[in-house]
Amino acid sequence: YVMNDVDKIGGIPVVMKALLDAGLMHGDTLTVTGRTMRENLEASHHLFFSQRLLLALVESGLPRDEAYGRVQRHAMRAWDEGLDFRELARADAEVAGRAALDAVFDLGAYTRHVETVFERLRALARREERVHA
Repeated sequence: YVMNDVDKIGGIPVVMKALLDAGLMHGDTLTVTGRTMRENLEASHHLFFSQRLLLALVESGLPRDEAYGRVQRHAMRAWDEGLDFRELARADAEVAGRAALDAVFDLGAYTRHVETVFERLRALARREERVHA
């Protein structure tokens, strides 16, 4: 139930980014990969926005297969070359002309329910404490 809520807001990376931005997590903490938390989050190249971009392009009237091809091309280049997916999309005149990219790339669309997820996690933790007490 709670993981479904986390998935709806964009998954663990979005929650971690919200924690970093709120100063509730140290970005310089090393992980098992040898990279810091912040480095691991930045390694996503903002690809989590690809779904929102695909939907915006389809809603603008671009056929789904064409929209998918454009989004996939930018996503693969971002991943392969370590580039920012958002910047690649902004540089594509067809994409930029069809979608309101500031809205598509608004992290708030993913984080608007973060507090609800945290409330549910806290409630679950309180319930677990009573069970194990």
